[in-house]
Amino acid sequence: MNVLFTDSAVSGEAASLGLGLVMMGSCHEATLKGVLDYAKETKHEKIIRMLSVGMGLIMFGRKQQADSMIALLIEEEDPLLRLGAVHVITMAYCGTGDNGAIRKLLHLAVSDVKDDVRRAAVTGLGFILLRSPEQVPRMVELLSESFNPHVRVGAALALGIACAGSGSKPAIAILEPMLKDSVDFVVEGASIALAFILIQQNETYEPKVAEVRKRFATIIETKNSEGVSKFGAAIAQGIIDAGGRNVTIGLTTNDGQLNAPACAGMLVFTQFWYWFPLAHFLSLSFTPTALIAINKNLKAPNLDVTCVSRKALYTYPPNVEQPVVQAPTKIATAVLSTTKARRGKKSVADEPMSARSEEAEPVRESESMDVDDVDTKSAQKKARKAGSDSFAVSNIARLLPFQEKHMKWPAGARYVPVKQGRISGVLVVKDTMPGEPEDLVQSMLPDDLVGEEESVDVAMPEPFEYPFDADSA
Repeated sequence: MNVLFTDSAVSGEAASLGLGLVMMGSCHEATLKGVLDYAKETKHEKIIRMLSVGMGLIMFGRKQQADSMIALLIEEEDPLLRLGAVHVITMAYCGTGDNGAIRKLLHLAVSDVKDDVRRAAVTGLGFILLRSPEQVPRMVELLSESFNPHVRVGAALALGIACAGSGSKPAIAILEPMLKDSVDFVVEGASIALAFILIQQNETYEPKVAEVRKRFATIIETKNSEGVSKFGAAIAQGIIDAGGRNVTIGLTTNDGQLNAPACAGMLVFTQFWYWFPLAHFLSLSFTPTALIAINKNLKAPNLDVTCVSRKALYTYPPNVEQPVVQAPTKIATAVLSTTKARRGKKSVADEPMSARSEEAEPVRESESMDVDDVDTKSAQKKARKAGSDSFAVSNIARLLPFQEKHMKWPAGARYVPVKQGRISGVLVVKDTMPGEPEDLVQSMLPDDLVGEEESVDVAMPEPFEYPFDADSA
């Protein structure tokens, strides 16, 4: 708070965001009153804008407790304070699907005179409906065709946030035309939203992946593309391949509870509109997708879990192939048509009559063609399909969220999870045959490196006194 009250634009902006992150979900009345009073006094738009985000974070998950502050902020003349009302609604009712909160955001989205407020209001719909993403495409379909480009980009981000990692076909159908929008920041928002939706999807599961990736590359490589569009496509390429394609965007936990750090990171990420380095906060929303089973000694035993589905649906997308530069080829020498005709007449005149008659008769190839046996091909296809109906997933492997419903723990297995019904994440397993020797997953590090790490003894640093007086001077 002391840094905030220095009234410095840059440090005050950072202090406002830090205050919201530290006191997230606390609903501390004294802090909220002090923040609101200072937002009305200061003249720095950066500070007021970030205080509006901070107030939303402080009210995270408070629902009806935030109604009094929402009613106060929504009537303010300053559009930056009305922006605070939008963030408070978004965070207080995040993941609830509350009809009252949705009505307030829709009213602000179509009636407010400030574009920033309208864009944030539409984006907030994605946060409120993140537990029921199937409702969002229908709700924002008309908003995505609005005459106001700020409303259109808000609709794109709402779709991306609510449908993240789902591969929703209705959402993709709305976002694809927006990649060709005439406004550059709408293309930016649509690119980022498509990356949210298609993260960890491959071409077998969603055929649109290859087309969208190619579109991102085209936007980046086109020289006359707007800088904002290129920035959005570059960010989208990073998101769709985030974490080596081993993470997804998880705004909720495996148990269906809200993931508070992930929601905070996503809200701050949307502020890249004002300062692009805030895009790094998206890393808070990434969740590893893996199966890591450990025993009571925190060691990973060798075990297999069965996935009753096709393996091709869950494989890594193919790596991007760099174009091969071919050596220049020698261009054939041009020959005039008159020269070619003269040479042809001369060669025909020189040939004997018997040779010309042999050439006149075309060589008749065998009329019988090699036809594949249809029954054999169908039998092979059935055999391949039968063999790919299930496959084994070894311990310490990537396990996608939409793959979990097809996973089955094998009956009679030596290791069983302590918490039943859980497949992904870090699983503590119980050994049903404790008397027998265990087969553990071996470390991939070379033995000499492991020995060096164990033998190195790092000395503690010497005590010292920091010269605080020098900083104040």
